[in-house]
Amino acid sequence: MTKLQLFMLSLVLISAAAVVAVRHQNRLAFVALQKEEQKRVDLQAEWGRLMLEKATWTRQHNVADTAKKQLSMLPPSPDKIVTLDLASDRKVEAQ
Repeated sequence: MTKLQLFMLSLVLISAAAVVAVRHQNRLAFVALQKEEQKRVDLQAEWGRLMLEKATWTRQHNVADTAKKQLSMLPPSPDKIVTLDLASDRKVEAQ
């Protein structure tokens, strides 16, 4: 083999090794991308649940606010609260 042929063969081998390395890096990057996309989907689902929970808490707050403003309702005083003990069927006065 001539020097030119050896040089060309080494360039082909180096090029082939570079292709293999680049494809491997590409696969690793694709796997990382898939993991990050799954995290994004999970975070979007959690965001939706949190927005639903926020809406639920806001609704409860609005009900209490409406009861106070429009109906002049107030929470009962501690001496008006009665607790029932269902196991013994007797009333227990709140303290």
